[in-house]
Amino acid sequence: MNYKKKRLTDAQFQINNKQKFDTKATNVFLKENGLSPFTFSTMAKELVQARLAALELLKNHFKLLSKQQIKALNKFNSKVINKKKCNQLNPSIAYPILNLATKIKRQAHKQRYNQP
Repeated sequence: MNYKKKRLTDAQFQINNKQKFDTKATNVFLKENGLSPFTFSTMAKELVQARLAALELLKNHFKLLSKQQIKALNKFNSKVINKKKCNQLNPSIAYPILNLATKIKRQAHKQRYNQP
């Protein structure tokens, strides 16, 4: 049997190429921000926000954190990194991390603008 291959139109071909390019760019962006492209779509948005906040705190505001806070952030990161367990996590565990991020960012803002 002879089947003809369905050929894409120019517009369809351009759409496919653009989609591939965008997917690669998105995956690179997610990896740079410490997120897995494979688990990103199934994670709760609170967990994603808390993961980004935790990474930012550890990266930019390390001096304002206590040892207990650093330990809590690292513990949260280790839970979220695990691909099998991250989808089973309850979004409520993200709230203490988000509250901590708000507190530390507020302190950093005060220090920045209250300098004599």
